[in-house]
Amino acid sequence: MTPGAAFRTLVHGAVGDRVDMQQRETEYRAIRPWSSLLVRDFRLIWSASVLAAIASQIRNVASLYQVYQLSGSSFQLGLTGFFQALPHVVFGLFAGALADAFDRKKLLAVTYGLHLLPTLALGFLTQTGTIQVWHVYVFSLISSFIEVFSWPARSAIIPRLVPASYLMNAITLNSMVLQSSFLVGPAIAGIIIDYFNLPLSYFSSVVLLVPAIVAVGAVRSSGRPEGERRRVSFRSMIEGVEFIWMQRIILSLFLLDFGVTLVGFYRPILPIFAASVFKMGATGLGILYAAPAVGSLLGSISLLMAGDLKRKGSAAVVAGIFFAASLALLGLSKWFWMAVAAVAILGFTDSISVAIRRTVVQLLAPDTMRGRAASLITVFAQSTNALGALLAGTASEFIGAPNALVLGSVLCLLMIFGIIRAIPQLWIYRSQ
Repeated sequence: MTPGAAFRTLVHGAVGDRVDMQQRETEYRAIRPWSSLLVRDFRLIWSASVLAAIASQIRNVASLYQVYQLSGSSFQLGLTGFFQALPHVVFGLFAGALADAFDRKKLLAVTYGLHLLPTLALGFLTQTGTIQVWHVYVFSLISSFIEVFSWPARSAIIPRLVPASYLMNAITLNSMVLQSSFLVGPAIAGIIIDYFNLPLSYFSSVVLLVPAIVAVGAVRSSGRPEGERRRVSFRSMIEGVEFIWMQRIILSLFLLDFGVTLVGFYRPILPIFAASVFKMGATGLGILYAAPAVGSLLGSISLLMAGDLKRKGSAAVVAGIFFAASLALLGLSKWFWMAVAAVAILGFTDSISVAIRRTVVQLLAPDTMRGRAASLITVFAQSTNALGALLAGTASEFIGAPNALVLGSVLCLLMIFGIIRAIPQLWIYRSQ
């Protein structure tokens, strides 16, 4: 090659590199908080999720209110929450295997449609005055059983609807659905119950589900998993667990969530802070429970503004560290609004951790495994929440709620650094 030709090749290579860099920068700049919503099919699925999540929260709040109204028993109230959570733990893996074997779009439409039945039943039983506590238990169990199958199907279909560079954006928007429903759903239920009547809250839930079903049916993208159709079997469920075990990055994120939640599940002991520590009563408790939801929304908005974070591993670790520090801040709080700020930061950091974990799972899992991987997140979360609530209550009983949170903060930090030491790939992980 002549010197002139070599020089031209060098120049062309430099120009090409600059063009590629500019294209990548343009792609990055193109990711806006609303980018995924510009994709028609994702917008339909997201809208359906919003309606279904609010409908679910309205129904759940109405059920809890009704059980306490009928029984006046705190134990029976807790039992209602237990029945709402139980199917997620028992049937979560099976639901994930089903989402990897059947059309996910059809699964979503069917589950939303089946949700109409127990909700209508509760509405008519309440309207006729024949409702009993056991009716609420049974239909809450049925509703939760149906809901188990919608979560992995919805999570697994998202990567098929948006470009890979939009995945973090899409999953964050999807996470905001649940966070927003925790604020909007109970508020709507409370207004309907207070100013109208209890049966109308159930019928309102039904009304919201109908357009959700229509939106899913309007999606043009295929919901069928890639490759050959798989059989739903016990072996297929075990394959999901094996996949998580072999993927060290995903495993480390699961362990990080397990460790942080196990020793830092603060929600069950917030009533102690409202009633005994700050003497703020029901109003204070409502503010303390609303603060994490607001923090979660702010965390999700921050992720949407940031675009596609590349160093997802280190971001999850830093979020965990701030979560631990916020636990200590809550435990050491001397003023009510200081505690509210601490709880809001806990919600903020938790939302970032959840969005990163769900994004990494969908990035690293093949399409044939996405349903089971997504269901494992739910199973893991529900099981850890139950254990974390037990530990938080036990520790608070023996050493007091503030000291329990400070101890949890220390243990949380030890677990985070232990996981980083055991699986150092997490800290250096970068998504492509």
